[in-house]
Amino acid sequence: MSSFRPALCAGLVTGLLLLAPAAEARFGKKTADTSDSKGDAKVHEATPIQPRSTHAASSPSDDDDDDDADDDCCDTPGPSYTARLYGDAPVVSSSSLSTSEEQELADMAVRNLAPRPPAPPIDVRMGLNVGAMGGGSSGDVFLGIEGTELGVDFQGTKLTLPTDDGTPGTDVIHLVGMHVTWAAVSTERLRLRAEAGFTMASAPDVFLAGPSLATSLEACVVGPLDVEVRVQGTPAPYRQLDAQAGVAVHLGALMLRAGWRGLILDDAGQVDGVAHVDRFTGPYGGAGFVF
Repeated sequence: MSSFRPALCAGLVTGLLLLAPAAEARFGKKTADTSDSKGDAKVHEATPIQPRSTHAASSPSDDDDDDDADDDCCDTPGPSYTARLYGDAPVVSSSSLSTSEEQELADMAVRNLAPRPPAPPIDVRMGLNVGAMGGGSSGDVFLGIEGTELGVDFQGTKLTLPTDDGTPGTDVIHLVGMHVTWAAVSTERLRLRAEAGFTMASAPDVFLAGPSLATSLEACVVGPLDVEVRVQGTPAPYRQLDAQAGVAVHLGALMLRAGWRGLILDDAGQVDGVAHVDRFTGPYGGAGFVF
């Protein structure tokens, strides 16, 4: 029994020593910031708070100065709403503007309220003509798009003619022309154009193309009645002269026209070395739209 008691006491002491370091280790796992803040808290708690001491030797004038400073701080007006909004920017009132400045502002307001000038108009002309030429028939399609001065023009013609050697069947000739137009004179009642571009001619045994020049005139005679004249020529490598004159009646967007057309075609020997010349004339009529 005497030997068991010292062993029991030694065991208890050893257990306490082993448990104490384990508790300290778990506590030390917290972050360094938290431990520092805890240390600072202990320091502040240990430091006694010194009450503010009142010096008996202080003069009343010192208190008065402090009171005056407080009063001055309270009496000083704060910045106005305008100063808080715009800072040091000058505020211009209507009374500070001179008469010329007021007039300038009024002119600017009128200019801003004035309607903008309309965009230049774009006219679109399109239609179809049919006629009788050289004992056969002709059909034309045309399209023109132009502004105040410049525009483009397209025209295609199909001629269906009896054969020139008496054999059965027909000869078909296709003519195509594309031009850039310029209105040298452009008024409500008169438009005179100069045109430049190229033309193509397709016959049974040849296909030809060359430069082209043209001029056209549209003049209002009375009311919805217009006079139309157009002359076109291709000098080389083949020769083409196309002239037509007629009248047109405008019924709103619809336009009806009728007139007479003359056409001269000369292949200048491009097929077999022998020049073949055809001359066709005949009336035409058609309808179209103007937008």
